Amino acid sequence: MDYKNIYNNLDNYIKSIDRMNVDSFSIESIEDFILSKAEAKKLDIISFGSSRYIKNTGLAKIILHLNLDDAKDKIQVHIDDSEDSKIIKSKVNVNCLMSAFIINYMIEYCDCNFDILLTKNNIHLKDAGYDKLREMIRTDKVVNLNLLQSDCIADEFSALKLFLNQVKVERFTPDYEYQTYRLELSDLSGGHAGEEVDKVKLNSIKLMIGIIRKIRAKVDIDIVSLTGGFRYDYIPRQAQVDFIVNKDFEAELVNIFEIVKNEIIEKNLKYEPEMKLSIKKIESKKHLPISGESFNHLASFIELIPTGSYFVNSVDEQTISSCSLATARSLKNYINMILVLRSLSEESMRNMEDKIKLASTISSSTLTERFNIDKWKNTDDELTEVFKKSYMKLEGEELKAIKTQFSLDSSIIFNNLNVKIISIGVKYKQGDGIYYSSLDDLSKLISLLETVLSEIN
Repeated sequence: MDYKNIYNNLDNYIKSIDRMNVDSFSIESIEDFILSKAEAKKLDIISFGSSRYIKNTGLAKIILHLNLDDAKDKIQVHIDDSEDSKIIKSKVNVNCLMSAFIINYMIEYCDCNFDILLTKNNIHLKDAGYDKLREMIRTDKVVNLNLLQSDCIADEFSALKLFLNQVKVERFTPDYEYQTYRLELSDLSGGHAGEEVDKVKLNSIKLMIGIIRKIRAKVDIDIVSLTGGFRYDYIPRQAQVDFIVNKDFEAELVNIFEIVKNEIIEKNLKYEPEMKLSIKKIESKKHLPISGESFNHLASFIELIPTGSYFVNSVDEQTISSCSLATARSLKNYINMILVLRSLSEESMRNMEDKIKLASTISSSTLTERFNIDKWKNTDDELTEVFKKSYMKLEGEELKAIKTQFSLDSSIIFNNLNVKIISIGVKYKQGDGIYYSSLDDLSKLISLLETVLSEIN
């Protein structure tokens, strides 16, 4: 189908989602949004664990894979007219939403020669039963729709390693009258570790330790606990430290905090304009404070490890390897931290491992590898070449094939299966807390997928 027809059909389809209000509508659940379309077409839906495999009625040439672990529910969508194309806007990342539009459009209008896989994979999960896919899949060609880049395809995916570092802590009973406080850092930009802008994003856990060091240099405080981050595949955007201070020094503490707060916010205003730093009194915690030596071990580990982009290709500025301090949790005898290492280069991976092992040794910690997935490279270039040929036919120019250390959902899920994987994404922009995409870009991607299907024998 030609581009103009795709655009018109897509426009009509989106208008049909809410016939009472064609300029604004709500998607309660992206998964249900897709499943309801599949059910309306009487497609075979196979459930296993939290995943859904949708069998189309024809012979499958590709599997469209969308990982929904990061998808938000109750998405408010707004449609604006512009000079060149209608604009789709939302306050949440539109990647999964745009991919859902693609899938539903193709179910409605395209030949029935593709299957669909919906998953909720994340690296917290030990076993999500993906071995069952061996009995379900009807093709060895997988197209993942989660790439957070556009105007390219990814056909090579980085290795990933997850480490647990445990800093052993000694606790003591204070011999002075004290008040317990909570220092909270919040509203950093954070976000998915797959977004290239993480090169300039701050890690809340690492920043918090720097803040605590500044305060401790001016007033005696003893740390009780450190907490930060929620998900292993996200850059942590919040952290909190509970601590005690001698009641004689409370006024001094508040004054020092205000000085440090102003300094930190001013220094990071360019990249973190929404950052908040607050302090408040709280009830005494169940744990006693940790010793000064234990805090020094904790701080030295966090300060010595690399965080963010570790190696970037100087030619195309593509991130080759990265290390993320993802979470921190305090227990009675340990403070546990999760680190996620990604790399397209074996040498960079070894270098990052060496650095975190050295940091762990210096800080008298225990480092354990908890998860490891090898780098993924397709056994041949067949699927890549089909995409390049189709793109050249449509756009008259070459489609860039990249290597990525993100969008690893398919390479994790199909790790033990003999398949070929391509990852693609819909173009979007972000500004003032709003995500934007266009019907034009969506139509171009659908046109590319249709052409790819026609090229596959």
